[in-house]
Amino acid sequence: MMASFAPCVAPPHHGEGRAAGRWRFLGAWLLAAGSLLAASSDACVLPPPFEAMDPVNPKPYYQIGETVEYRCKKGYILMPIFLMVSTCEKNHSWVPITDDGCLKMKCTYLNPPVNGRIEYINGTHTWGDQARFTCVPGFYLVGTERIYCELKGNKVLWSDKIPKCEKVSCAPPPKIKNGKYTFSDVQVFQYFEAVTYSCDDVPGPDKLSLVGNEVLYCAGQEVWSSAAPECRVVKCPFPVLKNGRQIAGFGKTFLYQATVVFECIPGYYLNGSDKIVCGSDNAWEPPIPECLKGPKPTHPTKPPVHNYPGPLVFPMLISTPCTWLHSLHFNCWISQP
Repeated sequence: MMASFAPCVAPPHHGEGRAAGRWRFLGAWLLAAGSLLAASSDACVLPPPFEAMDPVNPKPYYQIGETVEYRCKKGYILMPIFLMVSTCEKNHSWVPITDDGCLKMKCTYLNPPVNGRIEYINGTHTWGDQARFTCVPGFYLVGTERIYCELKGNKVLWSDKIPKCEKVSCAPPPKIKNGKYTFSDVQVFQYFEAVTYSCDDVPGPDKLSLVGNEVLYCAGQEVWSSAAPECRVVKCPFPVLKNGRQIAGFGKTFLYQATVVFECIPGYYLNGSDKIVCGSDNAWEPPIPECLKGPKPTHPTKPPVHNYPGPLVFPMLISTPCTWLHSLHFNCWISQP
């Protein structure tokens, strides 16, 4: 027997028209959502993104068999032989394509400056890359050392012009008090040209010493190889070594860079350097050594291992003689004759 049910009728109440409107709106929304779900379940989602190209007029979903066309992004140019269209397949995936057909735009190829070199930092000159310039020895760079390939509108341009390499030269080096340098009549010195300084003979008990580098050369644009030297009296005290004697560098006065060599008398040994030099601050470098009584101590050295008598003993972790408890806590020692 089949049971039958009478249809349920909602009791009438005030506001029935407003409730019916709400139900009609909900039904229409569910119908639209169902239609969209039905359509999208048999379609492809958004086409895949690429670094160098974008889809033309993309849509939320595509029907099976529908195609999408791509175009190169700004800053890229198209190689016509490459496929730029993909199709939505039955398995809801897109026919694979690549953006290899969109090539990054290149700035113009640069020639190195005369007497200079150019280096493309990444090995290429597409936008985003940079070029670095250097000059050969004897020349210096005038302009920007690095320039960049930049995307400007629909074009790619270098950020600056190519620099130049000019010949290195130096103005005359500094003059010094109580001294002079060679080629003092020259007004412009070329790269690596050198001058030699010397001190004047001035009246006084002690001779002037040239403290610093005697020779300077033009090392860069308006740059000399070092600071100019000085002419001044440098005199170190008479060296005296107790229980020792001087064996070289004899003299009555000891001026700049004078060198003295010492040794100790028998029964004493030298503690320090046997050679000292008069430094620019009127002191001996290193300091005067001292002679200490007794034989010179030596640092004992250990004899080679093979000279030790007796059997060779070495640690070795073994499992046979040791119990498992022993092997967990210490190494076993064996003696090999």
